[in-house]
Amino acid sequence: MRRVSLGGVDYPVAVTFAAITAYLESVGEDTAEGMAAFSKLPPSRYPDFLAACVNEGLRKDGRDDRIKASYIADLDLFEVSAAIAMVFGEMVPKSTPDKKKE
Repeated sequence: MRRVSLGGVDYPVAVTFAAITAYLESVGEDTAEGMAAFSKLPPSRYPDFLAACVNEGLRKDGRDDRIKASYIADLDLFEVSAAIAMVFGEMVPKSTPDKKKE
């Protein structure tokens, strides 16, 4: 499982369907339209989405602690940006080399 550092603490991160739906529910957009608009996630919602991914990672690790989006929003911009970049990177399909046709 991937990890991010937030506020000097190392957290597990799980970018899963459960994390995305938890995010949509937390911001009141748990609808088909909300899912369809997810690719247009505004920066003001990054802390909410990152919190959902960290909390899913904590859950998968069997931990009961959770973080809040407000905690993430108060952190250093560069620290949060690095964590968001990693999470978004996990969402990009990994390409595989094409097999040469013989």
